[in-house]
Amino acid sequence: MGTPKVNENQEPSRESPRFSFGCLLADLVVGGDKNVLGIPAGVIINLVGDKSAGKTFLKNELIAASYHQRHGKGIKWFSDDTETGDTFNTSKLYGFDIHPDGRKIGTHPVEDTHTVEELDGKISLFTNSLKPDEIGVYAVDSLDGLTDSVIEKMAASREKQVADGADEIKDKGDYGMKISKFLSGQLFKHQHSALASKNCLLIIVSQIRENIGAGLFAKKWKVSCGKALEFFCHTRIFLQSVKAITTNGVQIGTVVKMSTFKSKTPRPYRSCYFTFYFTYGIDDIGSSLDYLYDLRSAEEFELVASRCKSIPWDSTTPCTLTSLRDWLKAENWDKECSADKKSEGKGPQLSVDYIVEWAQKDETKKTSFSKTFGTACTRDELISRIEKDPKMKKELDHRVMAKWEEFEESIRVDRKGKYE
Repeated sequence: MGTPKVNENQEPSRESPRFSFGCLLADLVVGGDKNVLGIPAGVIINLVGDKSAGKTFLKNELIAASYHQRHGKGIKWFSDDTETGDTFNTSKLYGFDIHPDGRKIGTHPVEDTHTVEELDGKISLFTNSLKPDEIGVYAVDSLDGLTDSVIEKMAASREKQVADGADEIKDKGDYGMKISKFLSGQLFKHQHSALASKNCLLIIVSQIRENIGAGLFAKKWKVSCGKALEFFCHTRIFLQSVKAITTNGVQIGTVVKMSTFKSKTPRPYRSCYFTFYFTYGIDDIGSSLDYLYDLRSAEEFELVASRCKSIPWDSTTPCTLTSLRDWLKAENWDKECSADKKSEGKGPQLSVDYIVEWAQKDETKKTSFSKTFGTACTRDELISRIEKDPKMKKELDHRVMAKWEEFEESIRVDRKGKYE
């Protein structure tokens, strides 16, 4: 494995190792080019979002997916839980502990970080521990959980003043200003080139704060050290929880919108939706099927029952409204289908959902439908089949990427090259 050296503004090479989120849609969002998936090694990325938006989950998924893709070999990681908020049972979720007790970097015992100065030293210790044939992930969860040496000294001074019975508590009033200055002027600038030379990915998790006084078109939120992160990050990702998934009144997961609001790629500002369950992780297969067949409603992000009942996976003919209308006309069922819909009080206008569901109610129609569009199955049945068949998983990925590229082609500026 090479050890390319780059300056602060140089992009990593396409040959750089890449890290996967374990979710094809997420990898397409950050890949930024055709047939390029995932995040390149040697860069800084920023995961931003409100509480319970899946930031810690996504960080863990990247470590777990990258670990398993390499069969646990040639990869090191350090998950720096500065807020002590990563309570997920990663051993049960992924088969290994992402945040084990008694951790070491090289031969040095280490704990979670408290100050930005300590973080800088610990990242250096970690990158220098990587061998030429290894890649690494250092994750800071989160930047907001860090203090600095000045603040800690002031806290100790205040404690001493209280213990000594002081009538008035006094300090120098730094209020964290040194943190931003240290991060922008030293840590990020110092670590940027070292990360690239060592094929190490640095993940910075950030909480959002209300941007008081924001203008009409400005973001209504901000993050700590925003300017420094904005300059040094290769990719910045915003996570937003759009739908709680519940069973018997208990939330078991979340539908998340993932968007890039900075991406040093030819395709910035892309987004996707994925589902994660607290006891499973990101549902790569389910999320891909939802995207491929538009199984969730565009407004509420609920699974549409009629669409999930009959998915034509084995179809050689695309199951579109046009192809379904052509099929009805060929079988002389178009008027019957429209009449049935109108008699149900739903009006004569046909839809994909209605035609597919209507065809399954009669054996003759169901057989004809299967011959044209393939054998249909439910969403749950299809997930189960794909989980058991690697070839079907590969085919699912192929179809998802094909749909993604079809959309990319539709929005491409189709003009003659400026210098042709």
